Amino acid sequence: MPAWQRIYVATCCAVIGFAFAYSICDYAGWSRMAYQPLEHAVHLTRPPLGKLELGFLGLVAWGTGGALVAAAAAALAGALVRRPLGALPLRLLGGWALTAAALAGLFQTWNLWPF
Repeated sequence: MPAWQRIYVATCCAVIGFAFAYSICDYAGWSRMAYQPLEHAVHLTRPPLGKLELGFLGLVAWGTGGALVAAAAAALAGALVRRPLGALPLRLLGGWALTAAALAGLFQTWNLWPF
């Protein structure tokens, strides 16, 4: 597999992993970091968060972890594949990455409704 395809596959998988981990953390109610701005403290908490707690840092941390795991798995798989991928698998992977990002954004928007 050429180097540019390995980078493309790892990047697309990182986007998918970020979107999945970011969304599933909120959906499943996993513990996450929360920042309390009045106390200048960061702690680990489970939802629901208090009115003065910011849980975005924890969501981004879960998403970053998912992106790193997915990119590492894709890089390992890319190193094991010897032949180049065709155009169709590359397009499908790119489409899944865009779809995952859109679905994660829509899920978070739905959680904020009615603003």
